[in-house]
Amino acid sequence: MIYLPDNLNSEELLNTIRELSWDAAKIFRSYNQKIKNSRKLNIRNFETGPVTAADIEINELIKNSIKNKYPCQQWEFLSEEDKNSNKNRIYKSKWVWIIDPLDGTKDFIKETGEYAMHLALTYKKEIILGIVLIPHKNQLWISLRDEGTWFENEDCLKQYPINKKNKKLNEVKILTSKSHVHQKFHSLLEKINPKEIKGMGSIGYKISSILRGDGDLYISYALPEGTCPQDWDIAAPYGLIKEAGGYFTDLNGVDLKFLKEKNYDQSGLLIASMNINHLEICKNISTLIK
Repeated sequence: MIYLPDNLNSEELLNTIRELSWDAAKIFRSYNQKIKNSRKLNIRNFETGPVTAADIEINELIKNSIKNKYPCQQWEFLSEEDKNSNKNRIYKSKWVWIIDPLDGTKDFIKETGEYAMHLALTYKKEIILGIVLIPHKNQLWISLRDEGTWFENEDCLKQYPINKKNKKLNEVKILTSKSHVHQKFHSLLEKINPKEIKGMGSIGYKISSILRGDGDLYISYALPEGTCPQDWDIAAPYGLIKEAGGYFTDLNGVDLKFLKEKNYDQSGLLIASMNINHLEICKNISTLIK
């Protein structure tokens, strides 16, 4: 795999990621409030949302596991939990890990199961490895540049996503955020009039649902004055659906960019699908907005 640093074997790297991912799954389970001796979440609330002890612990697990396994590698890390060091960063390495240790913290707290761990490796700002762990479903989703997308259980039994679909806009099942659906978004959804609309938690959970065939379209609609997803929310799910042959674009059908110089915002209206008609769907939604 030419995208990795010299002398780094892709299968060895995947085995390292597998091990730390299933270790993370054990940590998630240890905070299950239904277990008699479960650990305290220590929930803290910030402007960007709640943060739990699990967020912090898994963030450290990921970084320490990678650093200890590969002490000589010069890659860098961008994590949601390292807020103080993320501003105005200039990355010197070609390789940067993008981490969201717990995407869907509210769902983790409520124990809906709709949360995930996100991990992505970039090379020159392009996603070359995407990891989404869905602990509730015992699924570890993996995408590797030029080798596709699949998911595994703890026994490494591989399964593959669905093939591309061919549906019109009014035939699709749309997956949206549970909490970030403003009035303009409501109005757009009414105009689309899809077969079904379902709110879900983590973006990784939503994208894996599309890859399993449990949804057709994910739409994120962030207003200029509102909050929007960040690189760590999007990078790993983006890698999954792109390597599966799908799409994750802006409203104009343009692929998303990561590690931008000014900020990590993924703003505006974003659309992900495994639909052959993706670009046509983007045009139709653009027309409805206008």
